[in-house]
Amino acid sequence: MKADIIVIGGGMSGLAAAITAARAGAKTLVIEYKERVGQKILATGNGKCNLGNTAAEPWLKYNDPDFVRPVLSEYGVSAGFWQSAGVRLREIDSRLYPYSLQATSVLNALISAAKRAGVVTVTNSTVNAEDISPGYSVLSHNAPKLILATGSKATTGLSGYALAERFGHHTDPIYPVLGPLITDKRTLKGLKGVRVPVKLTAVSKGEAIAVSEGEIIFKDNGVSGSAVFDISVVLGRRGYPECDLYVDFTPDVSAEELEKELRYLPAESFVHKEIARNISELGNVAKYLKAYPVYGVRPGSMQLAQVVSGGLKTEEFSPVTLESRISPGLFAAGELLNVDGECGGFNLMWAAASGQAAAKGALRDC
Repeated sequence: MKADIIVIGGGMSGLAAAITAARAGAKTLVIEYKERVGQKILATGNGKCNLGNTAAEPWLKYNDPDFVRPVLSEYGVSAGFWQSAGVRLREIDSRLYPYSLQATSVLNALISAAKRAGVVTVTNSTVNAEDISPGYSVLSHNAPKLILATGSKATTGLSGYALAERFGHHTDPIYPVLGPLITDKRTLKGLKGVRVPVKLTAVSKGEAIAVSEGEIIFKDNGVSGSAVFDISVVLGRRGYPECDLYVDFTPDVSAEELEKELRYLPAESFVHKEIARNISELGNVAKYLKAYPVYGVRPGSMQLAQVVSGGLKTEEFSPVTLESRISPGLFAAGELLNVDGECGGFNLMWAAASGQAAAKGALRDC
């Protein structure tokens, strides 16, 4: 097939790019390696699909604020795009969701919008670096503009780093983030499945490098939960330095108050009985209620991470059009670039915004 624009990857960024391009009249082809486009969308926001965030200056929630700012300023909270795709939004604590609170409604709307716009989709087609040649020829398809929107290895995705590297691009190291962490087991005894709201601090070489408040979920080989996910973003951006976690089970109770109340209240008045038992074994109850140690933090499974930290070097792409500075006509969008956001809809917001920006960039001279 001869097209104006080829999009490799049918996730959020790829579909946003394809819909935007096709609506503008470009003959657009999406190549997806799975049987159906948009499968990762179904797992986002615990199935509710957190599409964005209305926070002021949202670019500050990303690892590379200067790079993402132009795109997010233009396309960040794009209610118009979602409305035109058939998705009504609702806001809950600054987070944007589909009104249905169902990721399936978002995916079905995007698929329908792509069909209405005339996007041609080819599924079950894996593209390797040797399948692309200058021009751009991809498998048996040709187009003068190519958008890479393949995502990363997080969850069940395939990465497209090698595709861009074929054209001279370079990749920063990749680490799983927004997912569970692996740790030593010595203070996890009996805690599997216990979940509790906490304040969590990551300490490396005596320095607190990350602090988060939210839920922690203990596992048999590590920890998970929203507080852990937030910590993982900071650790991933630092390349996962050696560190330990310290859990404050009573963040709303000062150390002084705790000392007084423990004179007549048992530890189980504050925490789950298994946590209380472990703390008692460590010794100083007041100390360990405020700073329970979880040692030897390591990256969790890539398959359990929502996104990655790392990716294609952003300095090799225009921050406005996302066009390659090395290979004109080549664009990148979404998680493939070294862009990661905090928890709260920021990663899907970047995916949709960058897809639109790449398409608008590719539409020039089409």
